[in-house]
This record gives sequence, structure tokens and C-alpha cells, in this order.
Amino acid sequence: MAGPRRVAIAGAGVFGAAAALELRRRGWSVVLVDPEVPPAPRAASTDVSKVVRREYGSDRFYLDMASAAIDGWRRWNAEWPAPLYHECGLLALAGGSLDEPGFAGDSWRSLQAAGCTPERLDVATVRERFPAWREGSYPDRFFHAAAGWAESGRVVERLVALGRAAGVELRRDGVAGLLAGDGGVRGLRTAAGAAVEADHTLLAAGVWTPRLAGLEWGMWPTAHPVFHLRPADPDLFRAERFPVFMADIATSGWYGFPLHPREGVVKIAGHGAGRRVEPDFARTVGHEDEALLRSFLQEQLPALATAPIVASRSCLYCDTADGHFWIDRDPRRAGLTVASGGSGHAFKFAPLLGEVIADAVEARENPWLPRFRWRREARPYAGEEEARAPG
Repeated sequence: MAGPRRVAIAGAGVFGAAAALELRRRGWSVVLVDPEVPPAPRAASTDVSKVVRREYGSDRFYLDMASAAIDGWRRWNAEWPAPLYHECGLLALAGGSLDEPGFAGDSWRSLQAAGCTPERLDVATVRERFPAWREGSYPDRFFHAAAGWAESGRVVERLVALGRAAGVELRRDGVAGLLAGDGGVRGLRTAAGAAVEADHTLLAAGVWTPRLAGLEWGMWPTAHPVFHLRPADPDLFRAERFPVFMADIATSGWYGFPLHPREGVVKIAGHGAGRRVEPDFARTVGHEDEALLRSFLQEQLPALATAPIVASRSCLYCDTADGHFWIDRDPRRAGLTVASGGSGHAFKFAPLLGEVIADAVEARENPWLPRFRWRREARPYAGEEEARAPG
């Protein structure tokens, strides 16, 4: 009698870890290959927090997908030993009126059309509830309670631990390439020269995926600054007074988080077009990025203007030209699926990603998969994730 099908997965970030757990639950024999102990310090999935939001401008597809994911986050909170999703709400600050076209206004209308209940705020309410913000910083704004943030590094750790408990083999090694055979792919070749043979291969290696898959024409790494600041007045930045925010994000790129309950830092990061780099880029942040941050803080969050930066890094997005994920079987190489192209907004969908990717591996129908299908030609960058200004 034949044994279980075997899948080799490159990358133990949120794509790979979620897929490994789901495929193991479906009866696959799974080997997960990553050169670092998850959560890998250089992976986009690492760090202390990621935003979980429904706000996607006029794009109802991602709003609906995020709503389903938030149900999943709440379920995980109920099932796991400690909650790793914190639903503190989101403050969306607009560069103009919410009644006008634009990311914040379009999000406001989309949320209402979907039956959500965002709360439009006047200046006096912001002053009372969220006093860290300089009065009158933005012309309009809303608060949406059904949003928050996830402890991203710990989530990846949890998914990997659940996978290993279920029988996933975690192999510490880099991936040097694919094993070719019979017109398709039959596994992975590791940096140490070992062959990891498999019935199916999943590339979920983040910014290293384009190089491994020969897809550098369709996806590429971009660098985005992340800062952890130590506030002089921590109480001003606790979640009830300083929720997750997006500050006219499609124009400024800035978003951030409340005071981290264990680390004692306020994380603020940039979500713009970024700059193209190589996957082995050092993850450092330049002086120009820090100067832009200080200018933003001076103008909008004066209590953080001189706060010490205790950590900084460049988060590397694996971008696609359209800003949508790339989750599909290779149409030309049998036995290969690619799950990458997170484009800086995938982590919030973690509770759905395992099932979505596993369905792609097994060639099953899935309501979310059609948008993430294989691209067949190079395209100019025209990002459709409306929170990011096209570069």
C-alpha cells in the first residue's frame, strides 16, 4: 500500500508554516526547510506585530477576505494557550474629507456597505480619546473597533510548533534550487547539497522565491522602514488611547501600533512603494528614512518626536506588479506550487492561508484563489493594494 504523499516546502514564514500545518492535517508527509529557526530574523513574517484590518479602499474582495480572517483570528485566540491577536481597533486618518474619493473615504464607504460600523470622529473626540495626536493633524478620520494587530513572530512560532506536534519535519538548511525530473519538479536541493525528494514542492520562501522559481520578471523584493520607539510617557500610547493607525497612508505610507505590552515600544513603519533591493540586503534603515520618521512625528505625534529608537530594520516585501499574492501551481512545471508575493499585506490573512495554499497544491477550488492565479507575462508596476501609492 502506498504511503502518504510527500511535500517539500521551502520557507517557514507565515505562508510556509500555515501550509505545512494544513497539508499535514490533510494526510501529507511534510518536510519544511528553512535556514533559520522560525520566526527567521530576516523574514517579512517576523517582528513583534502586524496589522489586522478590513480597510482596503474600494476593494471589496480583500475586505471580505479580511472579515473571514478576523473570524479565524478570534477562533485561534479561543483555541491557543494565549491570545496572539489583539482587537484594539484602528484609527484611519484622512488627508481630505471622508466624503471624497481616496483610500480612507473609500474604506469608510466600503465598510458601511459591508455592514461594518466604523465611527466617524470629530476633532474634540480625537482630543479626548486619542490625545497623542496633534489636534487638527488630519481633516477627517474614523475609528473601526473590529481591527487590531497580531503578534507576528509568536504566531509563526505557534504554527510551526503545531505543525511539528502533528508530524511536520523541520529541516534547518537553506534551499539552493529545485530538483528537476520528468518535465517537472521532484523536490528541493539544499544549500548543504542534500536532495529532499517529494511528490510535490511548495516554494514559500518570501523574497527568495523569485530567484528559486525563476520568477524575477514577475515579483521582486522591496525594502520598507520599521522603527521601535521608547516613549517617555507610556500611558499615552496604551491601546485604549492609541490604537493601530494609518496616517493618510496611501500618501504618507505611515502606520503604527499601540505600546507593545511586553516590549514597551511603539512600532511605526512605512507602507509605501519602497525601494527595490536584492533578497540578501542587510535589512538596515537609512538616515533618510529616520529623518522622514522624525519629521512625521514632529508634525503629528509630538510626544514621540524625540523618543529614542531602540530598534530598526528594513522589512522586505516580496512584491508583485499588481500587489496581489501569487498562490498557484506552475502551469509549465508539474509538481510545483508557488505561494509568495505577499506585497506587504498578507499576514493578516494567516488563518486562511493554510487552506488557500493547500487547495492550490491539491488543485482544489477555493473562493479566494482566482485573484492569486499564475501571471503569464511581465507587467509594469501598477499596485492595486490601495493603501500603497504606486511607485
